[in-house]
Amino acid sequence: MYFYARLNQMKKKSILFIITILIISCNNSKKTKNFFSPLYGVNSSNISSNYISGSYSEDSILVTFKTESDLKLKLIYNLDTITGSNEITYHLKKLIPKLINIPTAIEDYSKYVNNWKAPIGEFSSFHQIKVLALKNNIIVDSSIYNYLLGLKSELKFAIVNLKVDSKTLFDDEEGCYVPGNSFNREKDQTSGNFYKFKKRKQTGKIEIFNKKEIFLKGSFPFRIHGYVTPLAPQKSLRFYIHQKNNVNTLLELDHQVDKIILRSSFSGWGNEIFVDGWISKICKNLNVDVMSYQPVLVYLNGEYWGIHGLRERMDLKAISNKYKTKEKKLIDADDKGYSKKEGYGDLNSLLLEIKKNPKTNYEKIAKKFNMSSIVDWFIIELFFQNNDWPCNNTFFWKKRRGNKPWNAVLIDMDACVGNPEFNMFDYVQRDWSPALGGELINYLLKQSEFEMLFTKRVNYLLENELSSENLMANLIEFKKSFSPMVEEHYSRWGYKNGTKKYKKGLSVLEKFCVDRPENFKNNMNQYFKNISNL
Repeated sequence: MYFYARLNQMKKKSILFIITILIISCNNSKKTKNFFSPLYGVNSSNISSNYISGSYSEDSILVTFKTESDLKLKLIYNLDTITGSNEITYHLKKLIPKLINIPTAIEDYSKYVNNWKAPIGEFSSFHQIKVLALKNNIIVDSSIYNYLLGLKSELKFAIVNLKVDSKTLFDDEEGCYVPGNSFNREKDQTSGNFYKFKKRKQTGKIEIFNKKEIFLKGSFPFRIHGYVTPLAPQKSLRFYIHQKNNVNTLLELDHQVDKIILRSSFSGWGNEIFVDGWISKICKNLNVDVMSYQPVLVYLNGEYWGIHGLRERMDLKAISNKYKTKEKKLIDADDKGYSKKEGYGDLNSLLLEIKKNPKTNYEKIAKKFNMSSIVDWFIIELFFQNNDWPCNNTFFWKKRRGNKPWNAVLIDMDACVGNPEFNMFDYVQRDWSPALGGELINYLLKQSEFEMLFTKRVNYLLENELSSENLMANLIEFKKSFSPMVEEHYSRWGYKNGTKKYKKGLSVLEKFCVDRPENFKNNMNQYFKNISNL
């Protein structure tokens, strides 16, 4: 009996030991593993470090810099300047955040949903160390080391290192990034410092780089960008670049970029924070001018500021850069001004004519436009269900001299992608504002000649760029880069269930990829069938 009792006791101890080991293993597996990803830095043959430029999961690192025995080193980091022998050791620690706790919106707008929420948890931070090698107090070499500390996942995006006088952003009197003293609760949709100083330009130092190369470095004027998103906690910023740069390389463009937008993730109308960029990638080779897109991680004065969309500012200057012509030789027309005389510029009288006489000769209208551009523009807007169109986001351009046709530009596709069965052909027939964009769309869709162009092009695109396979392939690429990065982003902006909502948004996109092509074709065929029966 004693033997069996002892055996049972030993079995129990063994089982407890195994359970304990399993618990410890599970707990350890939940801890963030140390990892490293390289970052761009300015290297030197005379200066070395035990930590090269890169992103690290550690909250602090003990960095040692060395040079030749006959040289001395000087280390410069923020307000610290250290001069030593040929070796300097510096304890680099993750920043204690200050700016991220400043409310950049109010907590309870009357209508706007993106209210201020306090950040949740801890965040990564950016650090730049400059190391000089001196001989007889003369600089003979230098290096720049860029570090990300406390990163929660492997780096997938390019980095934006933005340094700005915090007073110009966050001061209650003059800061353009906060509600400030000019905010009026009775006018909470149109007041606040972010509107009062929206067009004011201030200077910021900006660097954009990835693991291998730098695309932009310098001091440039910038302003708050957008119509509604200034209300959001995370703003969009427009930069005016007055020197040659390599941003076009990052944006996969063949021309120089003179204005960029760091676009707020809040500009999206749902939880799919990359919808606009996803659509731009899919449509980049179609017959429309598209706003190029790359996701970036922004660090403001070293503090984590979340995911932004790096965009080229699409205007006539961007068009002139793309087509290598002078801006003054081009003319544009858009929905600015709405029903006012200047709305749509030189197109205003033509659109008013269509509105007055829906039976205006088709050939007369068609020769005014590059129809391959207009057809693709219609298809894209309708297929992806842009609910902020055609009353808004209409932009055309043409060459000023001669009888040149108007071309369409694809802009602001944030308000897209919903139920794949939603019928945009019904939606577009409603006039949602005094804008004249709807007049052109509805007029052309009712013309038999246009129907032939439209349906032929749809059938082609549904087998190619707008096929379920291509939509899903592009979505998978976006998921690969975004999914590891979104948890820190949503925590930064105070969304407790951010990743859950993000995954729900992905499900919406996945269903759209599978079901939208067939539903769109059915809606289109039914629409033209109804038109022919009138």
